[in-house]
Amino acid sequence: MQNMIMTRLHAILFVTAVFAATLGCYTLMMHINSNHQQLQHRRRLSELESSSSDDHWTWDIPSILSRAKKKSSLSTQQPLRVLIITTSLVEYDKGTRGTTHGFDRLQHVVLPPLIDSVKSMTSHGWHVDVYLILGYKNLAPHRKQLIIDALPPGVGLEVWEDAIPLYYKNNFNKKRPRSDQAISNGDHALSRQHRFVLRDKLPYYDFFVAFEDDMRITADHVLEFLELSNDIYQLYKEAMSSSNGQEVAVVDNNVEQLPPTVVNRHKSNDGASVGNDIIHDPINVKHIQRLFPGLLRVEVLDRKSDHPLRKKGVLDNHRFVKECPPSSEAFRYNNEGGGESLLDPTICCDEHDPPRGKMTAHPTMEEVVMWETNIHATGVRKYPDPIGWVAAMPVEDRADVGSFWS
Repeated sequence: MQNMIMTRLHAILFVTAVFAATLGCYTLMMHINSNHQQLQHRRRLSELESSSSDDHWTWDIPSILSRAKKKSSLSTQQPLRVLIITTSLVEYDKGTRGTTHGFDRLQHVVLPPLIDSVKSMTSHGWHVDVYLILGYKNLAPHRKQLIIDALPPGVGLEVWEDAIPLYYKNNFNKKRPRSDQAISNGDHALSRQHRFVLRDKLPYYDFFVAFEDDMRITADHVLEFLELSNDIYQLYKEAMSSSNGQEVAVVDNNVEQLPPTVVNRHKSNDGASVGNDIIHDPINVKHIQRLFPGLLRVEVLDRKSDHPLRKKGVLDNHRFVKECPPSSEAFRYNNEGGGESLLDPTICCDEHDPPRGKMTAHPTMEEVVMWETNIHATGVRKYPDPIGWVAAMPVEDRADVGSFWS
């Protein structure tokens, strides 16, 4: 999209499946082999052996959250160690996908959100390093120095140049390549390379932030992610100790909320054990273990008059406006009857004036649009305390834990 800066909205989205996420604490991303749990625990966090009787599902989330909340100068705990992994395909724009050929992408698109992210985290006393995965052959010394000079003191920088993997074109369905076929650069697979970095750096950091080169991920996002991870963990512990067969129910005004009768339940058509009418049902341990915090990706529109999304009525008449019209409760109305969104774009996307690079100064909520998803892919569900109402992203087949999806 032309002249847009991608960022993340400070909001919560549940992804109800276990998958390899690009943002996450390593404890949510892998189950440690039982023979190595004690070794891994001590090597990573230098803590005493856990006395908990559970199965170590997200067992170090409370500790990491505690360290993230405390300023290092005021605490005897080791500061949170964060590695920001940024993947960038080109140093200068190619002129494709609405970009301007030769535009300095590194300086004007990559650096501003990266520096914002780093400074927001170091201001909390966290130890932060940056790892760049580059799709171009080399980063000239003076260009690398440009990055170093922009980073706060004490922030390390490591660069993986020429990181595009090789592959055989048109080699689908595991067919063997032709004997005369040459390998090519797989530009599309550059976004996978962060996994090698994460595996290599796993023992040395507590939290990994891995995104494309124009994303702004701040300490607030990390803290929100950890807070919700901890809430899920507390819900899990409550279910493990529950007398209701490892289930936790939703309680409103001291009254347990019961699901509809079985005969009225929606039947899934994709093999899931639940239908699309789960609103405030009890949730069991098996389903709690599939919950994962997520972030909703948004993009800020530029203010060029010829932008296609700024044409009159385009955003007001989106694809699902008839099925899901905007709620009147989502706006604050003035005496003239005009409505102002209750969502605050400054949390995710604020930028001073004059703006840096191609960013938009002080955007309004009407200039923030969702990216890579829409309401068609989203359900809602009320989870037991301390979580409450959330947006939920349903998944197919047996992994789905259920939500109300219209």
